[in-house]
Amino acid sequence: MAQKLQAELTCPICLDFLSGPISLSCAHIFCFDCLQNWMLETHDLKVMCPLCRVIVETPSLEEWQVRAIALIAKQHDSVFEKTLHVRNELQRYWEDVTLDAATASSHLVLSNDLRSAQCGTIHYELTKDSRLTCVLGTPCFPSGQHYWEVKVGEVKSWSLGICTELADIKSSDLSPEHGFWIISKEAGAIHANANLERIPASPGLHCVGIFLDVDLEEIQFFDVENNAHIYTHDSVSSLEPLRPFFCLELPREGESGTVLTISPLRK
Repeated sequence: MAQKLQAELTCPICLDFLSGPISLSCAHIFCFDCLQNWMLETHDLKVMCPLCRVIVETPSLEEWQVRAIALIAKQHDSVFEKTLHVRNELQRYWEDVTLDAATASSHLVLSNDLRSAQCGTIHYELTKDSRLTCVLGTPCFPSGQHYWEVKVGEVKSWSLGICTELADIKSSDLSPEHGFWIISKEAGAIHANANLERIPASPGLHCVGIFLDVDLEEIQFFDVENNAHIYTHDSVSSLEPLRPFFCLELPREGESGTVLTISPLRK
């Protein structure tokens, strides 16, 4: 869905997002500068579409831009509508994800149904690596489309996403280069591990939807209750199967951590 929208908002000439979009009468859309430069390079005063090579009418710049905006809106009404109903659209991809106890940090306490995790009482005689309280999910995903939701509730700091099956979850470097594609919440902001980009987190962010498309090499994160897109990693490339990944904050000394819960499979 997001990839289709991005593709249709891309100029066919420069392959970047449309800038000063111009819609020709043949319905193809280009950046104004790209179309102008293409006409100069062809030494042709007529307006010929670079894609279909049809000679098109030449309205004013203002008319061109109004036409482009109207066409984009018309083409993507259904896409925008779907983004407001993400949860319903992704029901058919819902996976029954649970926690893999064999991979859990010794500081995590898992529920009997393996859907919830929290840090136990911590005594801080820990190394840097042992302070990571991570656990993997099951099943593995070698291909296809998969969706699950995680209730983060009042957890102040967490990391969610996927990693390769053989990734070192005790590593302090949870980057794509090491097989992790995640987002993290810390100090009220979301961090995308690809570029440390800070995305303000909604105060009402209590449930994160995760949609993995292995075939398209993409993982998307959603604020479920607010029907909002959070972030997309679009270069998820691995020869290994991918696994759900969860990491919680460590509580203060002598306290128990808050609970993170995977939503059960909807029937």
